[in-house]
Amino acid sequence: MKHIVILGGGYAGINLLNGLKKELGPLLGKEVKITLVDKNSFHFRKVLLFKTIVEDADLKVPLERYCTEGMEYVKGEAIACNHDKKEVAIKIETEQIQTIPYDYLVLALGSVMREVPSTQGGVTLSNMKAALDIRQKLLSLIQVAKTEENREVRRKLLRIAIVGGGITGIETSCELCVWLKEEVQKAGLDPDEVGVILFDAKDYVLHGAPVKVSERLAYELEKLGITLLSKTRVKQFENGQILCTDGTTYAAGECIWTPGVKVNLQEFHFPLSHTNQIVVTDTYRIEGYSHIFAIGDCARIIDKKTNQVDGMTCKEAIPQVARLSKILKNEISGIANFITHKAYPVKLYCISLGPNNGFVWVQKWGLDFIVSGKMGARIRERTWDQASLLV
Repeated sequence: MKHIVILGGGYAGINLLNGLKKELGPLLGKEVKITLVDKNSFHFRKVLLFKTIVEDADLKVPLERYCTEGMEYVKGEAIACNHDKKEVAIKIETEQIQTIPYDYLVLALGSVMREVPSTQGGVTLSNMKAALDIRQKLLSLIQVAKTEENREVRRKLLRIAIVGGGITGIETSCELCVWLKEEVQKAGLDPDEVGVILFDAKDYVLHGAPVKVSERLAYELEKLGITLLSKTRVKQFENGQILCTDGTTYAAGECIWTPGVKVNLQEFHFPLSHTNQIVVTDTYRIEGYSHIFAIGDCARIIDKKTNQVDGMTCKEAIPQVARLSKILKNEISGIANFITHKAYPVKLYCISLGPNNGFVWVQKWGLDFIVSGKMGARIRERTWDQASLLV
């Protein structure tokens, strides 16, 4: 029986399980066995982490939900790979090392949130605990503002800085702005005293889109009451002051860092790119290892025809999964493979602008299509659910 081992139960890992289920069908449990390995017992919907600041959202989906006949889940952390013996070493909960043999190994180890040093002040939105800490800090600020008679002082207390203008920063800014205004109003204060500043070091927000699309998004942010400061790099938050590298300062009650994600895979000793991603071929094989593959955030995947590099988002990972599922089926069946990687066919961004608002941009045939408002929100919610296989 052929054994496929998948390391990582993130978006790429669970979608690969689903893709193999479709491709291998009746072979599962008879001729093919699949083992999914993750240090957690659940798939974590990390793109929705900002939601846990404002509500008690459950972002954990049990990994067993994705396993059917011929599939199993092993809770443990992959720590080493013996390429010659085709074995991967797993550290399980008891701190014991378990060795799992494989015929095909897939690394879908994803990425982790970057962490800003605590010496720079503020809070990095990097995990559930940080999100809950942010909520408590903001609720405390509201209570302090209730006791303050000076309107200008209240405005400074209720001004929140979000540092990082990527999609997470945008979505966090919008969600917080809407929620904070509601909480302030409940406390008997004027919601117009709430201010959210989004700092972005790039020239314009949504850097991968045309300037006119960025300007439209900036307009939508402004309507919500968010001040966008592009080309502004923050270096410190201290004593209620945001200090920028150009010497300018801004008063704020709290600073939330959303610096994006990073990949850290040095312990596996695979060839890495300058971005610390695993170097793979156009069939997702790791350079020099014919039976080991990598997909998702942890892999540097390039369309050889266009030289376009896949981004670290779900929209790129899911097509990768569909192709790799077919490639593995061909390998197991002894069929010649002619499937190679292709870049995502359209440019696309789906962004949440709060609980009932969204912004979707698609570029196809040189044309830009934008959907915003409630329809944009529904599209965004559907993409979240599709990525976690909940629809």
